[in-house]
Amino acid sequence: MSDTIDYRAVLADLKAKRAVLDYAITGLEALISGESSSVVPNSGETPVGVPIQPDTFVGLNIAEAASKYLRIMGRGAKSTEQIADGLNRGGLNCTQSSVSAILRRNNNSGEGDVIKIGRGLWGLEEWYPGRPRRSNRQGSDESE
Repeated sequence: MSDTIDYRAVLADLKAKRAVLDYAITGLEALISGESSSVVPNSGETPVGVPIQPDTFVGLNIAEAASKYLRIMGRGAKSTEQIADGLNRGGLNCTQSSVSAILRRNNNSGEGDVIKIGRGLWGLEEWYPGRPRRSNRQGSDESE
């Protein structure tokens, strides 16, 4: 009798645990910097409104930083422009077009946890369970 392991579920569980740790770290950083009053809990588990510091995204690539940005901002799709602006404020120099290109590529290839929600809108895969990642339009080169 062979037990099969649902690696997708294991990965989702690990990502959720990582997200909780990221929130705790961000909250502690805000507390240390004296900005803890700006941490607003979202349904008791996700601190949103944590200020983006000039070094929040230093050392991260665009896909990682976009994921962290979305977690910080809380549930809800954000535009490519909002993400690029946030990443720049957090110390990751990038353009709106580079953010769009990387998020689109990752969405289409199934990489990362940021998915396309609508034209130029992005969210975390865990917020939209079952939503297909790839665009239904083959060869679509729409502007983000």
